[in-house]
Amino acid sequence: MNENIIPYVPIADRVKAKTEKSQLLCKKLFELIDRCVQAQFSFNHDTEKGQISICPDQINDLINEFSKSEKSSTEIDINVLKSSLSDLIYPMFKGEHTIYSPIWNNEEIRVWQFQLNQIAQGEIMEVSQENAELMLDCSISALKIWRQSLEAAPSNREVIYQAKDLIYKLTDLELKLQQIQSFLEK
Repeated sequence: MNENIIPYVPIADRVKAKTEKSQLLCKKLFELIDRCVQAQFSFNHDTEKGQISICPDQINDLINEFSKSEKSSTEIDINVLKSSLSDLIYPMFKGEHTIYSPIWNNEEIRVWQFQLNQIAQGEIMEVSQENAELMLDCSISALKIWRQSLEAAPSNREVIYQAKDLIYKLTDLELKLQQIQSFLEK
């Protein structure tokens, strides 16, 4: 497995653009990128910054490589594709850049760069007053519902709880209350 491209979630189905023509062209580009990743081709994918870069000069070479096994050849007009990139909504087109690519022997290469969504791993999100109030309301509501359910349980044989249910609920409540507490302490 190619360590440079992990984690990677296919992009083509999530491509959004302002016009239908741009959407179709850009979707075709990202179908190619998804196939390259699936085939474990080395790729300029910076997971720390959530960016993916592709050399426009290599796009049709990659298409030709895949078309050998499919017996079809449908090249993309790079100039038409380039004009469609400004219409991209997701992934966001960050422009044409020059990078030193590890897959090109750290030589300077011209790439199109795209910003992907990324998850802030290991970072604690700041809790706003609105979020704290919502978490408190949700916690109180959950407690009321569980109390009423547990009160009804002895007389209603269809209501069955396992210890795990209660543990998960209490863990969720504890986390929410800790976030609220840290907000109030600030």
